[in-house]
Amino acid sequence: MHDYLHQSLTVAGTVLFFNSITLIIGSWLGGYIYDHGKVRFFLILSVLMQAASVFLLIFFHDWPYFAFLLILDNFGNGISSTIVSSLATGIKEKDPRYVFNMIYFMQNVGVVAGTMLVGYVIEISINMIFIVNFAMYAVFLLIVWLFYFVPQHVLAKHASQKKGVSDKTPKKAAIVIFAALALYFAIDVGYSQWQSNLSVYMGQLGIPVKNYSLLWTINGIIIVLLQPLINRFDESFQTKLTHKIYLGIVLFVFGFSSLIFAKSYPYFVLSMTIVTLGEVLTFPTFPAFVSSLSSFSEKGKYQGLVTAFPALGRAVGPVLGGIIIDNFSYAALFTFTSAFVIIVGSILIGCAKINLDGNGEIKK
Repeated sequence: MHDYLHQSLTVAGTVLFFNSITLIIGSWLGGYIYDHGKVRFFLILSVLMQAASVFLLIFFHDWPYFAFLLILDNFGNGISSTIVSSLATGIKEKDPRYVFNMIYFMQNVGVVAGTMLVGYVIEISINMIFIVNFAMYAVFLLIVWLFYFVPQHVLAKHASQKKGVSDKTPKKAAIVIFAALALYFAIDVGYSQWQSNLSVYMGQLGIPVKNYSLLWTINGIIIVLLQPLINRFDESFQTKLTHKIYLGIVLFVFGFSSLIFAKSYPYFVLSMTIVTLGEVLTFPTFPAFVSSLSSFSEKGKYQGLVTAFPALGRAVGPVLGGIIIDNFSYAALFTFTSAFVIIVGSILIGCAKINLDGNGEIKK
């Protein structure tokens, strides 16, 4: 928006903020749909919405059409991604940890491939980016049409709800879930600084933009290499979800706080590596953890929140970071993000200790 459409950074930031808000609304709606029926119909409809938005971008990518279609695409993304995550909770043949790890792994394979290709594609034409994107949505739509069906036990759940029979998530479980979601929010407030204010900070230190971009290549490579190994480790040792989240808290705190001392590029590489290790451990674990605690009739609701809370963190993070930088310093920002994760992480640990037993089950 800034480089190609010549809009101010304020306008670009406003559009990205509304982009996050529509993702949150779409996530809530996707969860509601999963819990109340017509799942397959609305999943196909949401993917069609995304495909149509990108198709129109091929012809209408000037201002303000680009902003409107981007927001519409993200709204559809909120619905479809939440429904896909909710459907994943219904897979009984595989451990939930494996399912969500694989979803996260494939998402990042796409990110790495897209990042590698976009530089070459944009040299041909900016239109080509939207054409390739539309082709990917067309493939996704075909996959959904052929393979995405609602499990019979979920259909039975919808039928029982129509008769007034439903089970609610226990209060103790809900407390732990919301503490985990608050932690996910806190982590993404800090993580979003890497996607926004860190590029400016590194520029002020004289580090080239290409070096900043390389950090995200490192991020993607670490995720793609480590995620299959974590799957194997989980299967072999049956690692507890809470332990993975707790270790992730430590890694994020070290990663965020290490930025206080980062003045040269190797330090940023080290910080990114630590943060990425935390990401690999926790980001696919949150949906699995929430799924393990939520009731059968509220799987969609809570998976929607799993998508919404980090999206809210990504919406608030850059703005909050900018305010702290303007009034204090970058060091204050890194201290705040570290302290925020420590405080909210401690709350989660306390809530889990009070309400969960040693196996991660709700105490009677």
